[in-house]
Amino acid sequence: MEKQSADFSSYTLEDLIDDSRFILWVTTPDNNLDAFWKQVQNEYPQITPVIADAKNIVLSMRFSTVTMTATEQLVLWTAIAAGAKLVDAPTARAFDQSRSSPPKSSFTIPLWLRAAAAVFIFGILSISIFLYLQQQQTVITTAFGQTKTVTLPDGSVVKLNANSALHYDKNWEKEAIREVWITGEAFFKVNHLHQSGAILAAHRFIVHAEELNVEVLGTTFNVKNRRGKVNVALVTGRVGVAVDGASNPLIKLIPGELAEYTEKGQAIYKKAIYTKDYTSWQNGELHFNKTPLSEIFALIEDNYGYTVITKDNKIGKRQLSGNFSLSSEDAFFKAISTTLGISFQKNQATHQLIIK
Repeated sequence: MEKQSADFSSYTLEDLIDDSRFILWVTTPDNNLDAFWKQVQNEYPQITPVIADAKNIVLSMRFSTVTMTATEQLVLWTAIAAGAKLVDAPTARAFDQSRSSPPKSSFTIPLWLRAAAAVFIFGILSISIFLYLQQQQTVITTAFGQTKTVTLPDGSVVKLNANSALHYDKNWEKEAIREVWITGEAFFKVNHLHQSGAILAAHRFIVHAEELNVEVLGTTFNVKNRRGKVNVALVTGRVGVAVDGASNPLIKLIPGELAEYTEKGQAIYKKAIYTKDYTSWQNGELHFNKTPLSEIFALIEDNYGYTVITKDNKIGKRQLSGNFSLSSEDAFFKAISTTLGISFQKNQATHQLIIK
């Protein structure tokens, strides 16, 4: 039954599909119906997305009726009633009992009932897919300003920086390659399994960061995957990096080298670095060495969630060197502003950081 009240604020997807005025508007629109539903959306803008979803469902069904047997129709209706709770159980039973006369060989199901079934089935499929992924994958995330240490199934240790995500298969087969996927930034200390002889699949450890694959045997390194750019800073051991699907051989790094890949450039560049500039965050501090403020502002946005607003574009070109504590957000901002003689003003309502 469609709602009699003129208050559409609580309308759900099922309410719209059950509303004959809505079905008529979608299937056979006219000026009066257009005006009515336009007024509804103006007065109740919060249900506009619900209207769009319901409209797509109705439009996906191009025929007003479909022929089914009596048994098939009853099974479908019972499933909808029980699962989607469009009617209670007594109503469903009454519906069944009302069919006291001998059933016809076939009959039609109205469009709204088919739409309701589509909603129900779509919901069941969505939940099933979500639960399947939850069962197969472990996902570790960090909030803005938070770090977290994770021990992987093989004993390797990963420290996640702020606003980052790590995921991997829950069950690691003993003979299979160890694989993880990183978004954001993390420091890896990989458990070295290869001792001698041929390198087996189980000895390999691969970190996937966008299109870049980092292959490891046993080592410590930092991976940063942000803003379409991935860089790998090697501290100890050895790694090889390659673009996923490319035929080029692995580019091998030695300690103190950085490999950098950008989606636009589609190439890997290698250079010598001071590794503490890239790994000090895990010890609660940052090392800057003639680092442009534009890069530091990007770091603040990525790690703390602010949008940085600068009144003077030249500020981003200034450089900063030194060691800065990450003991607190405010202490970090204060140290930078004092060093450079600039001010940081927070707008909590918009979560903006205004630089003057």
